[in-house]
Formats: sequence, C-alpha cells, structure tokens
Amino acid sequence: MPPENEVARLVDKHKLERADRESRIILDAERQARDAKTARLRKQRLSAETSEEQQKPAPPKRRR
Repeated sequence: MPPENEVARLVDKHKLERADRESRIILDAERQARDAKTARLRKQRLSAETSEEQQKPAPPKRRR
C-alpha cells in the first residue's frame, strides 16, 4: 500500500494497447509512403542516367 502522500497509479491497459496499435498503423503508413517515394526517385534517377548516357557524344579519338 502506498504511503499517504502518494496516489496509487491506475494503468489503463486498453488505452495503452489502443495507442500502440494506432501508432503502429501510422508508422506503417509513413514507412510505405517513404518506400514508395524512394522507389519513384530511384526509377527517375536511373531513367535520367540512361538518357544521359545515350545523349553523350563519343569522346574524341586521339590522332597520332
């Protein structure tokens, strides 16, 4: 039993479980959005690199 000047702390386990569940849902959604953005940017970068390589002129040949 707690001393007189302390109050017993009640833990609402259902509230904690609900908060954990909701935060997991939000974190999962953020992770999926981040992964989708990363994939989109990677595809865009690879596409730009490919088109850049095609547009580069061949290096000049040395004359001897």
